Amino acid sequence: MTANVTHHHLSASADDADWRSALPGGWDVPPPPSQRRVGPANPWLATRVALVSPALRAALQCTTECLTGANGPLPAELKPRVILLTEADAQAAGHWLSDPVIAATTDTPVTVITTPEDDEAVTRRLQRLCGTLDEDWRHGVFMEVSGLGVLIRGQAGIGKSEVALELISRGHRLIADDAPCFVPHGSEVTGSCPARLFGLLEVRGIGILDIHELFGSNALKTRKYLRLIVDLYPSHSDRRIGADERLFGDRGTERIAGLPIPVWRLPVAPGRNIAVLLEAIVRQRNFERQRGERSVSPRVRRLFADPDQPGHPASTSGPDA
Repeated sequence: MTANVTHHHLSASADDADWRSALPGGWDVPPPPSQRRVGPANPWLATRVALVSPALRAALQCTTECLTGANGPLPAELKPRVILLTEADAQAAGHWLSDPVIAATTDTPVTVITTPEDDEAVTRRLQRLCGTLDEDWRHGVFMEVSGLGVLIRGQAGIGKSEVALELISRGHRLIADDAPCFVPHGSEVTGSCPARLFGLLEVRGIGILDIHELFGSNALKTRKYLRLIVDLYPSHSDRRIGADERLFGDRGTERIAGLPIPVWRLPVAPGRNIAVLLEAIVRQRNFERQRGERSVSPRVRRLFADPDQPGHPASTSGPDA
């Protein structure tokens, strides 16, 4: 790498001292309101330490503009500028950043760090190093669906924005596209959108839509408690679904802004109406929250509790048989 592009690889065994040594001086200085200290790479948001996940690396054709623009509209003279490749080995920087791209980057010093840790682990570590847990930036579309705050996630091109657009057309509300920011609020997590992107939705093949202009102010909401994450994934992936997942949903939990949030994983396939399925998941989740610990419908619970289950109606003889 050139003198203006410095690369460090931090292995899985790297401790906080190793991270402090690799990170350039000044990275942890509190940023002004117009900037983020740490967050997923976004060309529209000024970010001092930009995280680039495997999904982003696969979707982006890295050019000189990508290397210098991953941190968004930071002033050219601002230092430091860090690009952090997550879930990456030591060779990932060389694979993603071609020699011509690196050689062409001569004006802006950039520190490139590779690590096998994922975005969530890196974010928690960097927040701990700078002594703050106030902001947790995630990639996805954050919406209010049937009164519930839902973060829709998935790899680039899976259809998150298309699902969001259909949900908006069905009366639900957009909070943030691409770069929602989550902060702890007591025992809850609140999500909102940076002012620069509020009310905008990027849809592949169409471009950036002004939701306020197209659907009116009722299609937008400024902030909401995060109550559910829905992960979209290709149905042809090698993810294995067990009996419990088929009967009760493919579920899990993830920590956002330090607090546990339920996760529901939904396979995407041609012909599936993901917006309708997502609405059904939200309705199910709302009923579960009302029932508390008794999360399963009483009818479903009886179905599995009764050892003498009746057969299918079609197999039962009746007076009209």
